[in-house]
Amino acid sequence: MFRHGVYLAAASLALTAVATGANAQQHKIRVGFGGGMSVPVSDAGDAFKSGFNGKGFLLVNLGGLPSLRIDLGYQKFDYKQEFQNPLGSDATDATSQILSGVAGLHIDLIRVGPVRPYLLAGLGAFNVRSSLDSLGNDTGTVSQTKFGIDGGAGVAFTLGKRLDAFVEAKVQNIYTDQGVIDTKSIRVIPITFGIMF
Repeated sequence: MFRHGVYLAAASLALTAVATGANAQQHKIRVGFGGGMSVPVSDAGDAFKSGFNGKGFLLVNLGGLPSLRIDLGYQKFDYKQEFQNPLGSDATDATSQILSGVAGLHIDLIRVGPVRPYLLAGLGAFNVRSSLDSLGNDTGTVSQTKFGIDGGAGVAFTLGKRLDAFVEAKVQNIYTDQGVIDTKSIRVIPITFGIMF
């Protein structure tokens, strides 16, 4: 009887240790970096050419809950049309840049071997800066910071114990109050490839 009690106590301690170790693993913090192309859609597609993006993010695993994800992003677009500057000559470089800080949720779906699909949803601040440059001279800059939301999906691929590759696509909607490109929102789809540590 005493022997069974010892085995039961040892098994309980082992299970507690495994559960504690698993719980510690679930609460890890990861960092990701990536880049790719950004495709403007809707009214933004009429104003902008396709551009590029770069991002870094912090992913905090909350155990059985969806993970918390904080993104810092940069996107740059060229305008499709030429603009007149105040001196009358055509602008040689008309661009728009978007800096963003977005906080949201990262929801892992069912893992299939080394492949892990996931969903993303977030909200944050987007600074949209449009500038005209003629012959190397800055002839006009408009900058505004607005609220926006985004959502999307991605797939992570396990490369090593702490290294994943990922590809993801989001839809970002930035509310501008009829600013910058004369529409109530700027909608872009950043498609990003990267690695996560």
